Amino acid sequence: MKKFIKAISVMSILFVMILAMTSCSGYSFYKDFHDAGADIEKENVFELITLEEAKTKKENGETFVLLYGSSSNSSCVSVVTSLQAQAEYLGNTEATIYFLNSKDYDTTSKAREVKDAIRMHDPSKDGSPIIMTFKATAVDIDTSNKEKVRTKEFIKNGVIQYASLASEIFKNILK
Repeated sequence: MKKFIKAISVMSILFVMILAMTSCSGYSFYKDFHDAGADIEKENVFELITLEEAKTKKENGETFVLLYGSSSNSSCVSVVTSLQAQAEYLGNTEATIYFLNSKDYDTTSKAREVKDAIRMHDPSKDGSPIIMTFKATAVDIDTSNKEKVRTKEFIKNGVIQYASLASEIFKNILK
């Protein structure tokens, strides 16, 4: 009987340890960006997406916004903060901006995958923020392509005006 109780105890401990390990694994957008200095709450407008899911959304003609970047890039951290602040200011916190982590595509061949899958002009490898908007099956805005007509609307003196772009996103694209 003691062996039986001992076996059950060992199995229970193993179960708890496995459960603890699986709950600790995985990517947390909030933790990653909050730890990097982004001013966001746990409840935010960002949702992690895979490249395959983004490709499917595009092919299905969905209207959506994609942020491609990394918390290791300070510009991306600032853009995340700006987008969240604008969503709150405009009262559109139910909107979703999909986040594709560029850390997963930091080699030339993987960046090529991104370019081919969703028609991104120039995927960054350093985590710099790229915002893309999709309408129907077309890329509407792509901040990696400063020559794109719609993207030019948000450039001043060669610099992307992310605050203006955020307003456009939450007022007109994700309304």
